[in-house]
Amino acid sequence: MVDKLERVDLVPPDKLKGLLGSYYPPPEPVPHFINQKLEEIYPVNRVHLIVNPFAGQKKGKHLASLLASDLDQSRIKSVIHFTEYVNHAEELVSKLEFVEGDALMSVGGDGTISEIITGLLKRNDSFSNSIPLSIVPAGSGNSQANDMQITDYLDALQRLTTGKLRKMDIGKVTFFKDGKEQVRYTHNLVGWGLGVDANILAEKMRFLGPMRYDIGSLMSIIRGKVRKAKCYVDGNLIDSSFILLLIQNTKTGGDRLTLAPMAHVDDGKMDLGVIYHISRFQVLKLFNQLKASGSHVWNPNVEYYRFKNLIIETDDPTAINVDGENLGTTPLEINVLPSALKVFH
Repeated sequence: MVDKLERVDLVPPDKLKGLLGSYYPPPEPVPHFINQKLEEIYPVNRVHLIVNPFAGQKKGKHLASLLASDLDQSRIKSVIHFTEYVNHAEELVSKLEFVEGDALMSVGGDGTISEIITGLLKRNDSFSNSIPLSIVPAGSGNSQANDMQITDYLDALQRLTTGKLRKMDIGKVTFFKDGKEQVRYTHNLVGWGLGVDANILAEKMRFLGPMRYDIGSLMSIIRGKVRKAKCYVDGNLIDSSFILLLIQNTKTGGDRLTLAPMAHVDDGKMDLGVIYHISRFQVLKLFNQLKASGSHVWNPNVEYYRFKNLIIETDDPTAINVDGENLGTTPLEINVLPSALKVFH
């Protein structure tokens, strides 16, 4: 069954006057959770800290020590698990022996959260539906924590001890790597097109810190690569040449860029921004608008949709990115799982 294509039509506000002429202001921020209802109070007895010691500025081990000490003062047991390689967090969570009152805590970036969620949702027991997640921002981007307004580890700890939970949607991402079908669960974003090109270049310049995202983006714009694809948005075909697809569950991504300022994480859908084949100059202008807190949404070259299911097919395999990690290639399918994860909020 083909669902009706849901396009997000936005009415531009009045332009403001600036030093270099008039411009559209960024859109008004929308709440991260559209449902403000408290789901439940969860009393925590034990926390499994999944710590990426390599994330961000390699401060994971120090944060883990501080968190364990503070949890002990709150009479909450803690078990620390350090990740040692890619996908280790997924392996750890898939094999943990949970009991009632357990919780997970991610000490890392968006990629660490993605691995934890994947390990949790791939489990075959009931704990995959009941174990909540605490998010400690310790990565380089921290888009999910930023959108949830989690400022630091103390803020995350306070939310965990208070025990207030909300449910958020998760995307099940099916893609290919080395000819084999793979599954990853996304809480943040899925990248395809120029955004992935920029991320691949940025990963080679990690020594530059956050500015590597801007440099990677500018280099990708100069290269001007265009890709042809068939995109099925809830069964509706868009067959065209694209510069970029912004596939978002949260509002921000990368270096906290506001990619989908109207996105909610609990509306049962993900947001899709479509940028067709346009000139390098137009892409550069679009990038500058995107940097300006999401004012790219007023650009006539951008279309936005919401979807429950998205399929991308290409003649040749093209790279995809899930929550900041370059994982595999097309063909790609995303199915939105409403209210699939409980988070401390």
